Amino acid sequence: MNLFADYQSKIIEIIDAFSNQGKLPGGLNTTRVVVEPPRDASHGDFATNAAMVLAKEAGMKPRDLADMLVAELMKDDSITAASVAGPGFINATLKRELFD
Repeated sequence: MNLFADYQSKIIEIIDAFSNQGKLPGGLNTTRVVVEPPRDASHGDFATNAAMVLAKEAGMKPRDLADMLVAELMKDDSITAASVAGPGFINATLKRELFD
């Protein structure tokens, strides 16, 4: 199990679902979406640049797109917290049970 690859896939699935629902344009280039450890471990278990790299192509402000993604991420039972940092990066914290 690669935690970062798993959540990268989940974020891309969310983006695809938003496109299918008409909330985002279709065909967004998600190849630059990265999920990685946050620079500061106190910010959570993973960080993503998804909103930052997709906002221009989606015709949105990065923070607005990040808010949409955070709201959807919080529906995932494995995520205990998710927040927007700075101009649109997303930090998330996972349930401790995932690390046992």
